[in-house]
Amino acid sequence: MNSAAYDKLPIAAIAGLLGALFAGAALAAPITVINPGFEDISGEDVQNEFTFGALNGWDLYDPDGVAGTGTGGDYFIGTLTPQPDPGSPGDFINFPGGALEGSRVGIAFAFVGNDVANGGGEYGFEQTLAASLAANTRYELSVGIGNIASGNSLAAGFFNLDGFPGYRIDLLAGGTVIASDHNTLAGSIPEGGFRLSTVTFTSGASHAQLGEALGIRLVNLNVLDPAFPGADLEVDFDHVQLSAVVVPLPAMVPLVALLMAGTVAVRRR
Repeated sequence: MNSAAYDKLPIAAIAGLLGALFAGAALAAPITVINPGFEDISGEDVQNEFTFGALNGWDLYDPDGVAGTGTGGDYFIGTLTPQPDPGSPGDFINFPGGALEGSRVGIAFAFVGNDVANGGGEYGFEQTLAASLAANTRYELSVGIGNIASGNSLAAGFFNLDGFPGYRIDLLAGGTVIASDHNTLAGSIPEGGFRLSTVTFTSGASHAQLGEALGIRLVNLNVLDPAFPGADLEVDFDHVQLSAVVVPLPAMVPLVALLMAGTVAVRRR
């Protein structure tokens, strides 16, 4: 391109084109998570406001072999629909504001006496995704963490759910944890409320798990809250979202700077 052609191409237009290039690269794209709000209970074991056992799209996570099938005994995984509170119109039992998203939440519950210090273990559920770890990509995983309040169930009476046993959110690739939130919201989630946990990870040009399937793990740490030694131990999860955005290659920065400098020099001549 000769100097006359450069002169006809405003620097602002070049900057705009480059800005559009980078802006396009920075648009986050959602990654599909199956049953992200635990609303799909088709085929699950429904018992009043609960379902127990495997959740659609999710597998039991039980590294210490303590939870069995998650369908009873001392440990349960499943879902819960917060019910209207007859004593407080407009509120819901366990979660006054209802589910964070939709009408159901995922649960990981253990009866008192089954905490880690008493021979129990962490547990929860996990999902392997169809997407795989890509190079030069920033991932953001967001999960609602619920601190369930004590209350009556429709069939089993009162449950003491005071305190909080802790949680962990893992982002995985090829079954390997690449980023986590280890209970950073503990102490800040009100009884009967939710707070969002956010996990981020940026891959570089190379990584040991590149091309491996991404995964999500939602964990009840099952640690007894010393302030409430007589309470059952439950963590609730909702509104699981994962997105990815391509990170502009660092090598492009000097190239862009060189292009702009060359354009300015030609226009000045």
